Amino acid sequence: MNGGTVGFRKLLFNRVESDTGFRVKVRSFSLYVEYKEGKRVARIPVQPVMGKPLVNVYGNTAVEWKPPYASEVIAEEKRKEILKNIVDAMRFLKYNVELVET
Repeated sequence: MNGGTVGFRKLLFNRVESDTGFRVKVRSFSLYVEYKEGKRVARIPVQPVMGKPLVNVYGNTAVEWKPPYASEVIAEEKRKEILKNIVDAMRFLKYNVELVET
């Protein structure tokens, strides 16, 4: 897991790329975020909070790569890193987002 601060650069209004190589595309109205590392892509559900300008990312969310990498197991530490990366990227884009541990 990356212990330091990750830098980001904005690609489009809803897309960022990190200096460590992952990309995040926010589709909050579609209730998911697309996370990309190299050729691997995962779709992570996010939950807008009704009545508030807030999006929750749940710490117990399962993360799976889309085909053709769907059979690869994502270790628990990596899963947590991906969720943290998503929250950090969304904050960079000025989303009011919380990682909710359940």
